[in-house]
Amino acid sequence: MVPAIVLALSGAAVLWWRGQPHTPEALFRARCSACHELRAERVCGFAPALRPAIVDTMRRLHGAAAVIDGAEAAIIKRYLSEELPCP
Repeated sequence: MVPAIVLALSGAAVLWWRGQPHTPEALFRARCSACHELRAERVCGFAPALRPAIVDTMRRLHGAAAVIDGAEAAIIKRYLSEELPCP
């Protein structure tokens, strides 16, 4: 009985892990699209140094803190300011 429970829990953990975003871009897409359509071209209209403030505003004023925790916000802000590919 115990091995079956351990096997079931291990399988559940693997499925959970597979469903998690594993890159900054995937995290940005997963968390931000939970509330609205992603429009990277609009984000690209802001200077890279200003983009992290968008995440702060969404978390503080628009309820995104329920979807994006502090550690995830830091990763997303770094992605938007340093890695977001803009035309």
